[in-house]
Parts: sequence; C-alpha cells; structure tokens
Amino acid sequence: METSISFWKPGFKKTIGLILIYNQSVKQTLVILRGAPASGKTTIGENLRDFDKKIVWFKTDNIKPFFSDFEDRTIDAVMETALVTLNYLLDEGYCVVYDGIFKNPRYAVRAIEMGKAKNIPTVIYQLTCSLKTLQQRDKTRRGVRKGCRKPLGDKIIESLFEKIENNPIEEAVKLNTEEKSLEECLEIIKRNFE
Repeated sequence: METSISFWKPGFKKTIGLILIYNQSVKQTLVILRGAPASGKTTIGENLRDFDKKIVWFKTDNIKPFFSDFEDRTIDAVMETALVTLNYLLDEGYCVVYDGIFKNPRYAVRAIEMGKAKNIPTVIYQLTCSLKTLQQRDKTRRGVRKGCRKPLGDKIIESLFEKIENNPIEEAVKLNTEEKSLEECLEIIKRNFE
C-alpha cells in the first residue's frame, strides 16, 4: 500500500511518498451481509475484521443514531451516508464487510454496483434463519443480556424477516446461520479474500 504525506502552505504543496508494507495477504473485496435482525450479521462481521489485513466491518446500523432513534423516515439519509462512507473505505483500499438489513434492496444493489464500478470483487450473502430462531435469538442477544437494550420483539422481527424474504436480491448467496456454525460461515466468507 502506498501512502503520501503532504505539507501544505498557501499556494504550495510538496508531497513526499512513503511506502508502507502491511502483512496484507488478502485481495480487496466487498462482502455484503444482508439479513434480518439476529441472523448473525454482527457476529460474523466482528469476527472477520482484521486491521493488519485491512479488513473493516461496517455496520449500517451504527449510522442510524446520527439521525434518529431508528425511525423509518430517516432511512434514506442513513443509507446515503452509509454509501458515502462505503465509497471512502473502498477508495482507501480497504476490504469491507458491509452489514445491513437492507429491507429496501436498492441500497444493497447500489453497494454492489459501487464495488463493480471500482473493479472490486463483490459478493452479497443473504443470511437465512427460521423466524422462530430469529425471535429466540432476539431475546438473548449480547446487548439484551447486558441490559443495554430491549429485544426488538417478535412483531418487528417478523415484519423485517418478511420484508427481506419478499424482496430478494438476485445475486445473493444464501448462507443459513441456523444450520452452519459460526466457524463454517466464517470459512465460507473468508474464501472471498484469498
């Protein structure tokens, strides 16, 4: 990876080129994880990130509190901000694990198009799981267990589950997080970085 350091003075710029060598044995890739709440997106994303290999995990839910307390009317602003951030990360040479519900699939499709336009290998995984298991997981997720937040509730989980199921993305590779262990899911996804 090549990095430049610039010294600025009014009307003057001098750039000194530095070459930083990372222990980077991965190719730049965009991996999109789409799934209902409690489908495993966060757990998988956290386990894939690796600063030394320039693999970042970008969770679209982390943008939502900038605009509101998860109100649907802010989703366009949230997702546009997420896409700008994704563009920056890709331009900086990072491999990105981009995680979101993407109940409106056009935002995931735009991320796919962005990766392809930059000639970056791009793959989208549709994390699948039964509704019953999602509802059970929602009650025992890390933030809930620690008392940091309340479960979303069965009705919200069902609503989001149905929106995703009824709005598939043609290119998505299904990955069943109920049938496969975390380790199996990680191994499948890691192959994209080789």
